[in-house]
Amino acid sequence: MLISLDWLKQYVDIDENIKELENTLTMIGQEVEAIEVQGAHLDHVVVGQVVEYGKHPDSEKLSLLKVDAGDAEPLQIICGAPNHKEGDKVVVAKIGAILPGDFKIKKAKVRGVESFGMLCSEVELGIGEDADGIIILPEDAPVGTEYRKYMGLDDTIFELEITPNRPDCLSHVGIAREVAAYYGRKVKYPKYELEEVIEPTSDNVTVDIQDKDRCKRYTARVLKNVKVGESPEWLKKRLRAIGLRPINNIVDVTNFVMFEYNHPMHAFDLQKLSGNKIIIREAEAGEKIVTLDGEERELNNKELVIADEEKAVAIAGIMGGENTQVDEETTDLLLEVAYFTPENIRKTSKALGLSSDSSYRFERGIDRDNSEEVINRAASLMKEVAGGEILNGNADKYIEKFEEREVTLDLGKLNKFVGKEITLEEVGEILRNLGLEIKTSAGNIVTVCPPSYRGDLTRTADLYEEVIRMYGFENIEDKMPVANIEAGNKDEETMVVENMKGALVELGLQEVINYSFIPVNALDKVKVEAETISIKNPLNEDMTVMRPTLIYSLLSNVRDNFNRNQFDLNLFEVSRTFTPAEELANEELKVAIALAGRASKDLWDAKPEAYDFYDLKGYVENFLGLMGMNRFQLARSENPTFHPGRSADIKMGKDIVGTFGEIHPDVAENMGIKKERAYVAELDVAKILKYGKSGIKYERIVKFPEVTRDLAILVDADVLVGNMVADIKKSSNIIENVELFDVYVGERVEEGKKSVAVQVSMRKATGTLEEKEITGAIEKILGTIKKRYNGEIRQ
Repeated sequence: MLISLDWLKQYVDIDENIKELENTLTMIGQEVEAIEVQGAHLDHVVVGQVVEYGKHPDSEKLSLLKVDAGDAEPLQIICGAPNHKEGDKVVVAKIGAILPGDFKIKKAKVRGVESFGMLCSEVELGIGEDADGIIILPEDAPVGTEYRKYMGLDDTIFELEITPNRPDCLSHVGIAREVAAYYGRKVKYPKYELEEVIEPTSDNVTVDIQDKDRCKRYTARVLKNVKVGESPEWLKKRLRAIGLRPINNIVDVTNFVMFEYNHPMHAFDLQKLSGNKIIIREAEAGEKIVTLDGEERELNNKELVIADEEKAVAIAGIMGGENTQVDEETTDLLLEVAYFTPENIRKTSKALGLSSDSSYRFERGIDRDNSEEVINRAASLMKEVAGGEILNGNADKYIEKFEEREVTLDLGKLNKFVGKEITLEEVGEILRNLGLEIKTSAGNIVTVCPPSYRGDLTRTADLYEEVIRMYGFENIEDKMPVANIEAGNKDEETMVVENMKGALVELGLQEVINYSFIPVNALDKVKVEAETISIKNPLNEDMTVMRPTLIYSLLSNVRDNFNRNQFDLNLFEVSRTFTPAEELANEELKVAIALAGRASKDLWDAKPEAYDFYDLKGYVENFLGLMGMNRFQLARSENPTFHPGRSADIKMGKDIVGTFGEIHPDVAENMGIKKERAYVAELDVAKILKYGKSGIKYERIVKFPEVTRDLAILVDADVLVGNMVADIKKSSNIIENVELFDVYVGERVEEGKKSVAVQVSMRKATGTLEEKEITGAIEKILGTIKKRYNGEIRQ
């Protein structure tokens, strides 16, 4: 669940900094998985204006521009997009900018002409999906202004892990309630003005709930004479902040209100409904409906549908139908807000293989008691952004009303459970802040009624949890139990080391254990620059300093084994390294892996194959995957220990977790390693633990087949293939994987070029791919390659 801090502040006063708010949310049970500061990656990206337009002297498809970016002199920039002209206001990434994908803007030569920046599209800036052309800004955009300030990209987005028992927190109002309860503040619920006309909604629609077991409430309201169009900027900004694509002002309001209140809703084109009745019924066997995703679905499992007098117009709680879709011709609307039983939605969603933001919420249970508030809020917003008239009243059928529950809390038992004395006044304040009504309080016994949106509070233990999390786990002192303890647990570092060693052994590597002492000239041999700690009484000249790296030790193991005719080496070591500190030493845990020689094969008459860079890469990536690190990036390393061009840094943002690759020929010569190449990796354990995620998450296997296409792409020899592969992956949402399987330079490839062969795997989670979808994805790939790397399909 994504929460916009700027949006959240509309409902509760928040003065705390981001770090404190992150800690608060996590401690009260809404775990923060990630935080994104919008616009943080847009340094050196400004508003510019094309002041001179011309064609590149050596290319008809490239334009040669002079762009005013607010500096003393206009910038000369070469652009390949077709949608700009002289006088246009554009977005300029100046030299020094680093765009998504670690794409650094540098001074460059394009076909012999210098370029001092880049004009950007939405995709290149990571703020949208439009990659067909550069962004053209309004005429009043101020030249030289930072683009993030101009666009208001100053929000902070929290990614929260919401537990299944707290569906009320799948909304900004829900999180606002939590924050307000913790800090003892008021929730500022959304305000709206409902200006109704005399004509009643009931003259235009009636509601007939035929399946009363699966639909407990259905509320409808009619708006007339609306104008469907683009949403205002404030509304689009709210939706983009949480990863939604704006569609039109009507659909955008339904999405906005859903993420505001956690109550899914839908808008029908009233004129496309047959008759003046909405019927909630069981689907007929074999009944078909084309849903909003364009898929025709046959209903054979007694699914619950919303229907008019002739046809089904929506699969209840999951997705609407195309036959009543709101479009630019729509003038009259029917809004619905309903309550469907969670069990029904889960069953239908699973049977159809169809999931949506609505079904995700209905499956967990929503507040059935606030339907009128939600639909009135939505109607008010629609009138604000689309005009029109709100008809009088709602058509509301409430079959099974919310019944208040009473739950008791014994203060004495609570304090015994918590292990701390909490006063009755403190408990009462916490419960009231959470919106629980205190019915009675007699002695130490408190009876409360949870609100309708807290369906998870059904027993005394639930109230204990509420009090503890709001009181603050950090306010409960640690008390050692009084008991005879015969054996303790292993300390955390020991467990980490054992887990890592187990993972490396599982991957097929062999552990080595070396002394923590190395010769005084060891670092010079492996080209490592680091301060060392000298031993006052060394055992011998090979053990004079404490090692700040594991690389020397592992390369010594490789050399010694080669000298004894052992040429199949796959070794690892997990140990401490040491650097000087004011007191004692800085001790850091490191993991090192070494591959050297030729891997033996257990096949008849099979020749051993030499280890290479990709063997080591596989070990490193598999190990990091087992440690919960799956989102790292690989960048060409400049570490002098390693061979340039055959080594990579493992990066999380700008932080380097480790480096791996072939050792530099000079290092191999210094260490006396001959005949075979050696490959080494060294990783920082602290950073692995920092960025790795513990626990295993299940991901459903997609039942639809994948489609693969092999592409041979001709690019300049200096193009970084890793960056190109990453851009290909991002070019279409149906691309599942991109695998590099060949890089060729030679006959039939012109000088200064190379042929890069990749296999692109495509798959869709909701159905079998159609040829037009595959063709569209390939066209996007080729467009990206052409635009970003001046590449083309090899003929």
